[in-house]
Amino acid sequence: MWYGLFPPQAIYKERRFRGVLLNPPSFSPGSWCGAGKLWIDSENEEYWLTSRPREGEKRRGYAVEIYRSRNGEDYSLVSYISKEELSEVIGVTVHSIENQQILRDPLTGRFFLYLSVDRSEENVAGREDETYRSKWETYLLSSDDPAGPWSGEGYALRGDMDYDSGEARDATIDIVDGRYIAIYKARKAGTRIVHSALAMSSNGKEWVKMGELKVDGRRQPDYFLLNGTITAGSGGPIFIGTRTTDVVRGAALTRTFAAYAIDYRGLNLETIFTAEWIPGSRYEHPEYPIHTYANVVYDEIRDRWLILIEAVDPEYSRELGLNLEVDRLLLYES
Repeated sequence: MWYGLFPPQAIYKERRFRGVLLNPPSFSPGSWCGAGKLWIDSENEEYWLTSRPREGEKRRGYAVEIYRSRNGEDYSLVSYISKEELSEVIGVTVHSIENQQILRDPLTGRFFLYLSVDRSEENVAGREDETYRSKWETYLLSSDDPAGPWSGEGYALRGDMDYDSGEARDATIDIVDGRYIAIYKARKAGTRIVHSALAMSSNGKEWVKMGELKVDGRRQPDYFLLNGTITAGSGGPIFIGTRTTDVVRGAALTRTFAAYAIDYRGLNLETIFTAEWIPGSRYEHPEYPIHTYANVVYDEIRDRWLILIEAVDPEYSRELGLNLEVDRLLLYES
């Protein structure tokens, strides 16, 4: 008999491919969708999904799209915020939008939309010095309705520490025991070293940065990026999702599904299990099936676990790499 959280190992083992949730805006190399998160409104039996469309180097993450579904599998677009509109709200030029997600604040009932934004001084995408010159931070919008309209709340995670001075973005944010917990991508400016860092908040707006995490008591590898879901376990919060340690021609790609217990007092990730993600569909590249982003959500409406992945398509991708591959959003059920 199992106790506590339904075992992540069982979620992984029992997964079955359900279908394509979203296609990219085109099937030309560098065209993607995904990098979002699913939020389930159990009260109204609705599924809300975010995504960022991208069309190559010239039209990087150009919007955040918000979709709604009644069954978790068929989605309709209900809201769209372009990066030009977002630039007006923030007051700086946004060159690209990446990881984004919706949460509902338990105190106010308002919806929070977190967005990773490239607010570099100039658009350096595709340049040889891109990694060294880019500046990514996480911005927060709020609304009374998940369909919007959205208003600016300010930056949630800024690149104001030495270890995240280049990037403070691609956060996995969830609310556990009334506390906002974020594991986010932290890169020091002028370096290619990427680590996962921990931040916590009581209201989703003001955050306390705890620092870079250790993994089983040891320093992280030079590239270590987690993306997924933080949920409650009987011994504390647990992360479930992807672990990315490889960069292929500028793209952070993975074939590793992982779960960790989060010791936030000791700033340590304790490994529960890791496993190779074996593609279950023809839409996943056999070498690196996933482009970083994943989401693992318990669907209490239909008593199932849903796994969403941004998958690298083997047919339309020219080859693996930042402006070479084509990404779809796929759904698995467990």
